[in-house]
Amino acid sequence: MAARTNAQIAEALATLAGIVARDH
Repeated sequence: MAARTNAQIAEALATLAGIVARDH
């Protein structure tokens, strides 16, 4: 369960990073 949560967090961070990078 922890590994699955970490994967979801990593995916969310990657998505946020992509949005921020595109925004700037």
